[in-house]
Amino acid sequence: MATQVSYPGIYIQEFTPGAPIQGVSTSTAAFIGTALSGPINQPTQLTSWDTFQSVFGGFIPQEANRYLAPAVYGFFQNGGTTCYIVRAGTGAMASATLLTRGTAKPDLTATAIAEGTIGNSITAQVVDSSRLAAMLKAAGSADTTLTAVHTSTGITSFDATNTQITVTSNTGFAVGDRVLLENGATQVTTTITATQSTNVIVVVAPVASHAALVGGTVRIADLQPGQLTFRVVVPSGLVLSQALPTGALITVSGGTSENVTVASAGGDTITLATALAQTHSMAGPSYPQVASLEFDLIVTAATSETWPQLSMNPLHPSYWATAVQSQIITLSLPTPPPSGPLPDPRPADAVYNLSGGLDDDRDTATDDIKTNPNTYLNTLVPLQDVDIVAIPGFTDANSQQALVTHCENLFNRFAVLDGVQDTAVGFPNLLTQYGQVRTPNGFAAIYFPWIQVVNPQSGLTEYWPPCGHVIGIYAQTDQSRGVYKAPANVPVAGALGLQSLLSNADQGPLNLLGINILRVFPEQSQPLVWGARTTSTDSNWQYINVRRLFIYLEQSVEQGIRWAVFEPNNPTLWKKLTRTITQFLNAVQADGGIISFYVRIDSALNPPSTQALGQLYIEVGIQPAYPAEFIILRMGIWQGGSSVTES
Repeated sequence: MATQVSYPGIYIQEFTPGAPIQGVSTSTAAFIGTALSGPINQPTQLTSWDTFQSVFGGFIPQEANRYLAPAVYGFFQNGGTTCYIVRAGTGAMASATLLTRGTAKPDLTATAIAEGTIGNSITAQVVDSSRLAAMLKAAGSADTTLTAVHTSTGITSFDATNTQITVTSNTGFAVGDRVLLENGATQVTTTITATQSTNVIVVVAPVASHAALVGGTVRIADLQPGQLTFRVVVPSGLVLSQALPTGALITVSGGTSENVTVASAGGDTITLATALAQTHSMAGPSYPQVASLEFDLIVTAATSETWPQLSMNPLHPSYWATAVQSQIITLSLPTPPPSGPLPDPRPADAVYNLSGGLDDDRDTATDDIKTNPNTYLNTLVPLQDVDIVAIPGFTDANSQQALVTHCENLFNRFAVLDGVQDTAVGFPNLLTQYGQVRTPNGFAAIYFPWIQVVNPQSGLTEYWPPCGHVIGIYAQTDQSRGVYKAPANVPVAGALGLQSLLSNADQGPLNLLGINILRVFPEQSQPLVWGARTTSTDSNWQYINVRRLFIYLEQSVEQGIRWAVFEPNNPTLWKKLTRTITQFLNAVQADGGIISFYVRIDSALNPPSTQALGQLYIEVGIQPAYPAEFIILRMGIWQGGSSVTES
């Protein structure tokens, strides 16, 4: 809004800048492979090796392509903090459907926690039970139900207002009771508003036909459709609110029977969440009874677990989802569960045998990763926070090509590839493999050779693929220096040696191609990452830190200027965006991530014809800081003197 000026002087006008751009994460990894246990084909986020062991079972004994666990171990050992695991497997957990009574079925499903055929021996038994009955027994009562208050007494007289009624005894009546006054064919229903010690009850309004009612009786009226509260006879020692908590399912019977849910209970009064739908007679000789409906769950395998008096209502203190903490099974409902109240949503009283458990065939799962890698890679597509992806130990062309294509298509993540285990002169198999993953865009890097480690579980010396350890170094470098720093010249924590020791002469041609070599130098015992190149055929993208820097910048700016979508496309917006992007890039430049940059948003890029299409073009030029890969040191004999001439 333009400032209205009238007097000579200085006017202050505030403006709202665009929201600052926050840099995105760059070091969240994703690993695909086989494991001893855990969710199958479902990305699972982890933040520690201990969590991996508890979910996926730790190291697999000697077996082909067992390298998921070693990669994750090396990732955390070298500074990684967060990763996703996608497990390939053929195993299945045994399960059984605990059928709900009635036609609408929000059936509970019991699923074995342990994967495999061992789950087929599990049984889940449902036994009808009653919290109310158990508490009545604990209070010393022989009853299993509560009886509705059914007080009755004689009518002696009415006062002049016909609202105060003298009765034989007003014991058992309470304010709020609906009562029936009757004498032969004459019947009047009303509500008590007060009781008096002189055997008087006070009703809400003058009673018609009062003269005909003298000599008759007054009793608690029948429970009616629409009624939400009624009273019950509570024996000594029973606390009604504990016996019938909020969410309790109860049966109200008395001529007819129906199931309703308790909203609250206290003293001797029950308040319902949904009103009664039927009439329940209080005329006697039998009176409405209240019983609670819960169920026990008994799970039996090598050991047995019992969970008593469960409810299907989330408001109930023994709701199955929070009460059952089994070490044998998990329980679940369909998503979303059927809506609306059910007459009795409890699982039917029966013994259910779990079935369908299958043992995992890791060889088949390994073959499936090689044949159908996109089955597993596609599960990572929706995850915007994944930055680095690997399939540890898989060096076949199909899986590695799919991994590279996955990163190139999404344009927001980087692939780390393991080189083949090649010990032949000239490494011909490595060169063949490398030729199969080269692309112009530089979204992948390959590392060679495999590292020598001591398996912390078996104590045996083994060779592991380097990708997990290297990705951990990526994460550690990102956190300590920044994504613009090449993740190289860093020791590999946990590595004792290498499967192949390469010399300068060995590494030279491989490095120029773009194969990153791990080296052990004479003065050091621990292997170093001694390469920082991508598999790109385009020299603009030949360095890992340059490609990952641009991923970082592009994703950060994209997310940071999302506020501008649907804003008026005019010079005011252009200036806001220019300031916002420039501020972000200035900070990156100050950290040493880039040498220089420019941001351009103008009418030449955005003529009226472009604006009419709802499009806004922003041009950002970046001069990245390339790694000092080759340091040429010139040295010669100096004869001495007072000065040195530089040239």
